[in-house]
Formats: sequence, C-alpha cells, structure tokens
Amino acid sequence: MMPGVRGVPAESAGRPVTAPPPLGDWLRDPDVLPKRPERRMVIFRRIDLWSALKISLALYFSVFLVSLTGGTVLWVALRHAGVIGNIENLIEDLGGYVPHSYHFKDWFMLRMAAVIGPIVVVLASLATVAGVAVFNLMARLLGGIEVTVSDGD
Repeated sequence: MMPGVRGVPAESAGRPVTAPPPLGDWLRDPDVLPKRPERRMVIFRRIDLWSALKISLALYFSVFLVSLTGGTVLWVALRHAGVIGNIENLIEDLGGYVPHSYHFKDWFMLRMAAVIGPIVVVLASLATVAGVAVFNLMARLLGGIEVTVSDGD
C-alpha cells in the first residue's frame, strides 16, 4: 500500500504520529475549526431609478444592435440562397400579381428597422423604470425581497 493512503499508519510512511488536539482546544481556538461558508440575509428594499435606466438602456441597445446585425446577415444569406425570391414568387402567386412584379424593398426595410429600433429601446427602458418604480412602492409597503447570500458551495 502507498504511504498516505487511508488505512496506512503514518509510522509506515516515515512521518511521526501526532495526536489531534484535545476537544477543549478546538472549542477555545476558532482557527482550528473547519470554516463553514458564511451566509448572510440581504433585503432589497429599493432600486435606484437612475441605475435601472442606465442598465436597461445599455441592455436593450445591445440587444437591438445584435438583432439588427444578425437579421441583416440572415437576410443577405437568405437573399443569396434564393429563399427570399421564392417567398416573393409565392406572394405573387397567391395575390394575383403580375409575375416578377413583387419585390421586398430590402434597404427600406433595413432603414425602418434602424429608425424604429431605438424608439423601441427607449420605450422598453421607460417601461423597465416604471416596473422598478412599482417594485419600490411595493417594497415600501411589504418590506422588500429577502435574499440569502453564501460565500461557498
């Protein structure tokens, strides 16, 4: 058996045997005891409206940029793959249009998304701030939200 493995005495590993400190020493010296993760109770009673506005503007604007970029890349890929042309042909067939007369206005749609997107970002941020204001009022009436925070597993 290998030294230091459970069941092998320390004498056979070449180390001296040391007895653990008596139980009384453990009670007197808190550094000897194994550390437990520290737990604290935190109560959220108020969220600053200005902070909520800044965070929500940053979050919604980043979502808008990612969506606009991803949508543009996807649209260009679908246009080059012929999927958008097939959809235009389907609309022509179902709507009774003259063949090859119906086309999506790609750049117009991109411009409208770029104009309407920031408006939606501002409105969603204002809605978030309104929700935070309602939370602050309800927390004042009911006492807030109690959260347990732990330092370990």
